[in-house]
Amino acid sequence: MPKNVHSHDETWLPHKHVNLLGKELHIYREVSSTNSIAKQMAKSGAREGTIVISGTQSAGRGRMQRKWFCPPGKGLLLSMLLRPKISVQFIPQLTLLTAVVVAETIKKVTGCTAGIKWPNDIYINNKKVCGILAETSFSRTNVEHVIIGLGLNVNLNTDQLPPDCKDTGTSLSIELGQRVSRISLLKQFITSWDEHLQSFMKEGHPYLRSKWLENNVTIGKKVSINKRDGSLDGLAVDVSEKGGLIVRLSDGSLQEFLAEDVSLRNN
Repeated sequence: MPKNVHSHDETWLPHKHVNLLGKELHIYREVSSTNSIAKQMAKSGAREGTIVISGTQSAGRGRMQRKWFCPPGKGLLLSMLLRPKISVQFIPQLTLLTAVVVAETIKKVTGCTAGIKWPNDIYINNKKVCGILAETSFSRTNVEHVIIGLGLNVNLNTDQLPPDCKDTGTSLSIELGQRVSRISLLKQFITSWDEHLQSFMKEGHPYLRSKWLENNVTIGKKVSINKRDGSLDGLAVDVSEKGGLIVRLSDGSLQEFLAEDVSLRNN
């Protein structure tokens, strides 16, 4: 390891470096978190679209610091580096865009219909199969980079789901009744990402909103918004340009909630 590399810099762990469909892939056996590796690579000047993949993670995490666990080789665990040319306030839309891409990837590879639960979870038959975590680095005036991480349960059986997820989680193989190729999922994810990103950058929020609404399982549902100072009940009616959820409260008023401020529970 070079002398100027810190001991916690995992980018220097043994891994494969390959190119796939125009993307640089760094494939590890085990890391603490693919998002952490991608962040380190971003700081070192890695280019847009660089993807970090790992067979397993020792400290995988989701939104609000929730832990994410997947047995080695049983999931698709990846993080992608973005250097988007969009306004800071629209960065949360990238999470919604990723959810659209994941739902489409699952449908095209397996035939299973996947639904998006705002803001960042993918469900099949009312059970969570994938989580998405976006982390942004800012300079004084601009977005330096965004790391989009996802953990997709692919070939776990029921016994391999974490104890607290056995009733609420699932995998593609559980739903399909057979093993699913992770490389097929990866290739489709990259293809779908490039297609949807190009359209999003050209057409903006109207394009994203239409695609997200097509695939979501939140709009039209009664929801409980759990805020730090209490909870509110209402009806989810739309998503905003900021990636927020617009809810009609019991008094008839509309209010926008951002992902970093609340957690969501379907009623």
